Amino acid sequence: MKFYYQVLTTPTADTPGTTVVLHFPEKRYFFGQISEGTQRACTERGVKLSYLTDIFLTGRTEWANNGGLIGVILTLADGLASAANALELTAREKEAKGRGGQPVKQQAQQQDGQADRGTLTIHGGRNLTHTLATARRFVFRKGMPVFTREYDSESLSKSGSQARTADPFEQPTWSDRNIKVWAMPIRPSPSQRSGRASPQVGPQSPRKRSLDEFQERHADKPALSQRTRDQIMRQSVISDMFNSSWRMDALVETPLAEVKMPAVMFVRDPETKDLKPYHGPAPGSDKPLPDIKVLVRQPWPGAGVEKLPPTTRCDEAVSYIVRNHDLRGKFDPQKAKELNVRAGPNFARLTKGENVLSEDGKTVTPDMVLGPPRLGKGLAIIDLPTSDYVDDLVDRPEWNSASVTRGLEAFLWILGPGVGDHPRLREFVARMSHCKHTVSSTDYCPNYLALSSVAGSSIRLARLRGENYPVPVHDNKTLPQPGTPTSESETTKEMIRNSPFEPVKPGLVIDMEPKFELNRSEVVPLFNPAETVQRIPRSIEQRVTAIRRRVMNPQFQEKLAEFRKDLPGANVEIVTLGTGSSSPSKYRNVSSTLVNVPGVGSYLLDCGENTIGQLKRMYEPKKLQEVLQNLRLIWISHLHADHHLGTASVIKEWFRANYPNGVPGAGDVETDMRKILQEKRLFVVSEEMMIGWLEEYAGVEDYGFGKLVPLAAHPSYINPDSKNTTKFTYRHCRDDGSYPGWEADGSRPQTSTLDFNDDSSPLAPLLRQATGLADILTTRVSHCRGAMAVSLVFPDGFKLSFSGDCRPSTNFATIGRDSTVLIHEATFQDDMAVSAIAKKHSTTSEALEVGRMMQARTVVLTHFSQRYQKVAHVDHGAGAGTAKPEPEPKPAPMTRVDLDVPDDEPEPAPEPVPSTLTVTPAENENKPPLQAPVTAAFDYMRIRVGDIPIAQAFAPAIEKLFDILERASAVEANKQKKIREAADALAKEKKQKQKKKGAAGAEPLSSATPAAATGEAMDIDQGRSVWSASESENGWGSNDDEWMDRFWRGKHSRSRSHSRSKSASGRRSSPSIRTKSGDAV
Repeated sequence: MKFYYQVLTTPTADTPGTTVVLHFPEKRYFFGQISEGTQRACTERGVKLSYLTDIFLTGRTEWANNGGLIGVILTLADGLASAANALELTAREKEAKGRGGQPVKQQAQQQDGQADRGTLTIHGGRNLTHTLATARRFVFRKGMPVFTREYDSESLSKSGSQARTADPFEQPTWSDRNIKVWAMPIRPSPSQRSGRASPQVGPQSPRKRSLDEFQERHADKPALSQRTRDQIMRQSVISDMFNSSWRMDALVETPLAEVKMPAVMFVRDPETKDLKPYHGPAPGSDKPLPDIKVLVRQPWPGAGVEKLPPTTRCDEAVSYIVRNHDLRGKFDPQKAKELNVRAGPNFARLTKGENVLSEDGKTVTPDMVLGPPRLGKGLAIIDLPTSDYVDDLVDRPEWNSASVTRGLEAFLWILGPGVGDHPRLREFVARMSHCKHTVSSTDYCPNYLALSSVAGSSIRLARLRGENYPVPVHDNKTLPQPGTPTSESETTKEMIRNSPFEPVKPGLVIDMEPKFELNRSEVVPLFNPAETVQRIPRSIEQRVTAIRRRVMNPQFQEKLAEFRKDLPGANVEIVTLGTGSSSPSKYRNVSSTLVNVPGVGSYLLDCGENTIGQLKRMYEPKKLQEVLQNLRLIWISHLHADHHLGTASVIKEWFRANYPNGVPGAGDVETDMRKILQEKRLFVVSEEMMIGWLEEYAGVEDYGFGKLVPLAAHPSYINPDSKNTTKFTYRHCRDDGSYPGWEADGSRPQTSTLDFNDDSSPLAPLLRQATGLADILTTRVSHCRGAMAVSLVFPDGFKLSFSGDCRPSTNFATIGRDSTVLIHEATFQDDMAVSAIAKKHSTTSEALEVGRMMQARTVVLTHFSQRYQKVAHVDHGAGAGTAKPEPEPKPAPMTRVDLDVPDDEPEPAPEPVPSTLTVTPAENENKPPLQAPVTAAFDYMRIRVGDIPIAQAFAPAIEKLFDILERASAVEANKQKKIREAADALAKEKKQKQKKKGAAGAEPLSSATPAAATGEAMDIDQGRSVWSASESENGWGSNDDEWMDRFWRGKHSRSRSHSRSKSASGRRSSPSIRTKSGDAV
């Protein structure tokens, strides 16, 4: 049976961790660090998660090693749900046709076979279960049970003490039908254990563990330990997160005064008994509440768990030794003859596993005629984060166990900076010289561009407009990686030159069966920017040349200077780090935007998975250090995973940049708010649930929580006749997120209320000084529970408004009035308005209408659907003042299976949510168009506010580039498909001939066959290459003065049509990006 490991990632800015995939025919396992970026790497490499059943996390339980775990789980769960829906649809279609399809459950069972698909078990160190349970407020899926198994010195020592065999490691820690796994929790040297728990125990001897250990079976047995009870509770929370029976339409009768806002409330009509929405006074308003009961949705299970049992930090790093089971020997004809078995049919029956009778009448079983078994082959995956772990590793008793080391073929060393230099580790490697030693480390693997799709587009953009699109920071050669702790170490550089390790590369295959070897045929070549930057289509060069000439025209420059005049924050830089939606894709990462305000500091708006990696691609190490030192505030708009899963990593890097030597752990709670505001701290502002997650996760890892100012925003109800304000709550906690009396039910920490506009409070000026802001205005928006939009107001008049994810909101337009910049999501194109309503996002036209109502000076559109991964279609003219030029059909009720934080609004709402913008075509007739330049964002885009008109001018060239890239990608995919089909046909033909004539007598196939097939496959596009075609579109040969007139002063034309023209191939053509006058450029 063939099985092998394949390297998925090595440490880079795009993929900070090391991940390997173990392939069996019907099952997959992940080993290593499931760090941020792992899910995106799977997309880039074409790795499917449908066969994944087990994840073995290595190293310490910290966000650097498991920050991508939630994303992987959500992707797997959504894939399984889609597969189940497809099976159900197929069964219903067969039933409708009278063919009697099988029940869906039976089909699923047959499909899964013995692969155990549909469940996921995650293995790792202590606090793994606690880490997952902290995500209960923002992760929710149904139908995919998730289990955890934790391995630490204390638990394995207890189980090992029960061993009765000579070799205490004879039984593995865990096994299934394919592999045996021995887990090794490795402890650092005693002097390095401060701040974390690392139990002092005797020699460890593992055994199998299961969830049954956490069940109390008999009342007469001793009471479970507190830790076990806590673990049961955490596992119950995880079960509710991924396999609950919760229903969104379940309503619970609740006194109005006890309803937690925001919430959609219903009352029953006393006459008809029908449910109808409640629109009276709500909790939190300034009106008296009636003494009535209302019906509200029962919170999803995670929201009902106020807090988890306490935990302590653990510094043990888990490693594994993995070996397949011994393989059954092959049928031995000589043994069969010696047992008087007649050759022929009896031999065939024995090979099939059947008993036969010998010629002397004795029963012969298959086991009696087998050759010797083939011993299983092993791989050790060792994760050592620092040199402090080396001593415990090399002294472990497992290396003296024949059960563990038998058949050990290779090591994969996952090493922190400088660990490979340790003399005892080098001695150990020399002692294990019969094994192959491979390594993944920032010391041995370069910081190459791991995501070639987005790298290619970014480099071409840099060629077109280097001022706005820098080449992503990378280095294919320098070791150790620049910016790492050992980058300047001459000792490490010398040890690398004399290394016993072979560095691994993505795509490397470690074949285990039938023969052990390193297979480099699938290694992914390093991305070469020089080759990409030379491939700029001729038509794009023509457009860029024309645009450069036009923007340098004195008339354009005069109008640009007029636009910049009296523009607050003209030199503020907006850096769009991630511009995609839902989940990372090949071309766009998930949401994050950095705003650099000269002389004030930096502000981060949302922080999706691997935002820190995007920052490392934008800035060289020294410049990144400066950006992090100046980072003042992180705003998280809502708790969907694509908007906040990168927060912990950014905070940790901020903490390292500002406190390189760390800070002493404070056992007491700081209650002096003035002192807190005067310290060097990072503000994190969001909804209460996000603040709760930051507190809970601080119990797992010291990521810098003690130097944060986490503020929960409480927006006031929007009143156009009065000033809108937001109050903020700070919870006084220790560095680990706890507080005095935390263990008591219903306990709360001491809190302080902050208000930018409360001049009577001495805290208000300190708050303004600490944040660099004059005010923060927030409002609830329609998307999910707790979703908010924000306006950041600066003392010099610069005002930035950020929508997060939402339907268009009049409340947001109110608080963002006169914004200098509006950054608004435009998830869907206008022809997908029904999807936008159902999924509570905005279309391009709706986003622009918010900008018009807000009277924003500039608009940046972001958060584009994966349907538009490569290019954002922006038809400014169609949207200006025309949020809904045509009546849209009312969407059918939809079940939102992609929710992380379940919504608390009806699906769809029986009537528009009060703050949701609704514009009829009749109302649009007398509305002026949006008087603001608009640009669509791409990953790694950096632009000054005063340069947005220039970005808009260059938009047609950028859009044309992505249009060509999309066509070229389709052509290349078609070529590769035909090549594969030709190769498959050739293999099939060869197999058939061998079957007929025998392998020895088969005639060799003509070598021209594959070549001809390949040539045919490559001759797909009979026209000119998309890379060399000249520009032939109208408008690019027009007079520059005419173009200038349209750009700055043209008529405010409006498009009433939402139709999109189709090319001859049926591909969606790219609508033009329009100017502020509404005319196409």
